[in-house]
Amino acid sequence: MNKEQTDKPPLLKTWNNVYALVIVVLVLLIIFFYCFAKYFA
Repeated sequence: MNKEQTDKPPLLKTWNNVYALVIVVLVLLIIFFYCFAKYFA
């Protein structure tokens, strides 16, 4: 493998997209668990 093949993320086109996806998922989880806690409080 050359350097270009090993530097690309496996799922999305750029690492910035991967980081953005991770941040969005974390924010959605925080919102979900906040609402979950409020509902069952």
